[in-house]
Amino acid sequence: MNRRPLRPQDWETLAKEAGFHPEMIAVLCQISLRQLERHFKKNFKKTPIEWSKELRRRLAIQHLSEGWSTKAVAQQLHFSDAAHLCHEFKVVYGTTPQNFGPQSRPKRAF
Repeated sequence: MNRRPLRPQDWETLAKEAGFHPEMIAVLCQISLRQLERHFKKNFKKTPIEWSKELRRRLAIQHLSEGWSTKAVAQQLHFSDAAHLCHEFKVVYGTTPQNFGPQSRPKRAF
């Protein structure tokens, strides 16, 4: 980590490779989990777990808006199952993932 600061895209790539688990991100960075936690607190003002959850939700919304099924999104982003993804969305956004799909977007009038 002392070599050069990682760009946000690098962190996203590492998170995906690590299955969004902070412990595995630390392993890929060849640092301890505690070092990773300090780095995130200093640079992102949040824990690696909070950051990872936000990233997964952002990616989930992106995939859902592209027409992915809830089940496919849950599998791709390492949620335990589709119900876990639905629960997370209800807690954070107050609605289900289906409301983020392409069919939920307002139609444009020409």
